[in-house]
This record gives sequence, structure tokens and C-alpha cells, in this order.
Amino acid sequence: MIELRIADHSDIDAILEIIEEGNQESRFAGEYDSWTARHYLKHFLDIPDADICLAELDGELLGGVMMCASWEWCKQPLGYVVKFWVRKAGRRTQAARFLMKFIDDFAAEYKCSAVYATATAELDAREQKLFENLFHKNGFADVGATLKKGYSHG
Repeated sequence: MIELRIADHSDIDAILEIIEEGNQESRFAGEYDSWTARHYLKHFLDIPDADICLAELDGELLGGVMMCASWEWCKQPLGYVVKFWVRKAGRRTQAARFLMKFIDDFAAEYKCSAVYATATAELDAREQKLFENLFHKNGFADVGATLKKGYSHG
């Protein structure tokens, strides 16, 4: 049975494996750097209104979702799906559905007025569509475009 749990600092190495795997699938501009990724995770785990939820099956890490609540100008916070990963090994399991449920639970816990997610992993067309369909099937609607401008600083 798939189990969800909140990550802590002892999970950073395992999360880095997911990030590295995901980075190889994406067409992100920029060079992956494990030192930067490790320190980003360390800081994210220390944010009071943020969580990383991990999905596991028999001790194998299948995926995770990074969530944060942000009080910007309203009394109720907005929720943000910062990152959402399901490893190849977990894609034909219920891991994504369990992680989507965590998003709803996080929004309820923080009384978020809305949760925003972007589909910016720049995956191949098939995986990108599956990602978008997953979110659409779970109540997310298109509310505006995500725009990108690349830069070269070399």
C-alpha cells in the first residue's frame, strides 16, 4: 500500500534522486547542480508554511509534492504547488492520486482560498499532457498562460 509522509532533512538525498531523474526528463534551461538543489531543499524544509510530502511503496520512494501557503494580500493564503514529481517507477501506481489528495489536505489545513500549479517541467508532449490531465481531473482549471523568457549568462 502506498503511504504518504512529510519529509524531513534526512530525506534530502532521496529527494535529490527524484530531482535528478526529473531533470533528465525535462528540457529545463540551465545546468543541474546538486549542491544548489541540496541547499534549496534544506531551506524549503525549514519554511514554517511549507511541506514536502513523499509517496512510498514498501520503502521505495515513488514521488513527492512540495507545497507552500502564501499570505500575499488576502486574509486567506494562496497555496502553491512548487514541485510535483512521480518517478517512472511510480507512474503506473496510485502515487499521483495520493499526492493530489495531499494537495487538497494541505489547502484545507491552511484554509487556502485557491491552489495554483504550473505545468512548467517542459516534458515531452506525452508526459506533459498526462501531467496536465492529472491536474484537470483533480479540479484544476486553466486560468492563464505561463510565459517564459530564457537568458544566457555565460
